[in-house]
Amino acid sequence: MNTELKELLNLIMNGSMENTYKMSWIRSIVEICEESPKKIIHFDDLSPLIFKYYWNQCIFFDLNQGQNRNKKPTIIQIVENCIRDYQVKFGYKPESFIRVQNKIKIPIQKISKVLTQDVCERFLILEKKVSNFYKPNIQKREIKISNPRFLKEYSEILYQIINYRWTQKLEETDGSPRISKKIRGVERDKTPKRGNLKLFHKFLDFENPKKICFLTGEKITGTTSVDHIIPWSYMYSDDLWNLVYVKPEENSSKSNRLPNEDLVNKLNSRNKKLLKILIKKKVKSKHIEELKISIDRDYVKKYWTGFKG
Repeated sequence: MNTELKELLNLIMNGSMENTYKMSWIRSIVEICEESPKKIIHFDDLSPLIFKYYWNQCIFFDLNQGQNRNKKPTIIQIVENCIRDYQVKFGYKPESFIRVQNKIKIPIQKISKVLTQDVCERFLILEKKVSNFYKPNIQKREIKISNPRFLKEYSEILYQIINYRWTQKLEETDGSPRISKKIRGVERDKTPKRGNLKLFHKFLDFENPKKICFLTGEKITGTTSVDHIIPWSYMYSDDLWNLVYVKPEENSSKSNRLPNEDLVNKLNSRNKKLLKILIKKKVKSKHIEELKISIDRDYVKKYWTGFKG
């Protein structure tokens, strides 16, 4: 194996991590060298890329990137402030960074300053030894890489390893389901795709043929919406056990808020009733099997508790 690659992989896989800064840091270095290998990289060039990674992960999935939920890492606070400013001006629909970058003023200097304090030198330390992968110059806010071309050559391998390590850390700090899918879902500027929920109408109709809004108890007139009770941004999946009919305006206003316990208990009761009906009607589908498993394993309470954090 290439000696430089082996050294870098060792740093990625075995370096200590209090938060996910190190993975965003090395990913931004690889991305710059993949596009145009250069020996000197300034922190101001890395900052927009790091902002992009965290924007996508925060706005779609609100992933917890550090150990302390009550005190988020500084860069995450910076990104979340920018997201709030954006949403006040342009609405709450989640958008990938690449689609809205012209509407955002990235606080590059703030992020660059954090990189000098919390990640640049620390990334190189492994078992009390300091790697020579790059030479940092904190005063100039830049690093010097002796052989940046190998980063371009092995970029695909490095992205996979970085994502794997990032996922490992998020499994410790965030705990939400499908972490690896969430990371892959927003890499390379992708926008996470939601499924077609109309496919679930035929199942929901068995239990709720009159289309009564699950949230208000009122009959739905006009367009019928299907909603995730435990937010899609947390589950990152469309599961029959988590889907109900709601009025479109209720769907929009609910957003990603935590459902209360009464609503969770109501969903549990609905699921048991729905399963009995589907079994009686002899409906065959993988969604019915998943519904049964969700009841047996109490997914509603499990994931609701997880979402509460």
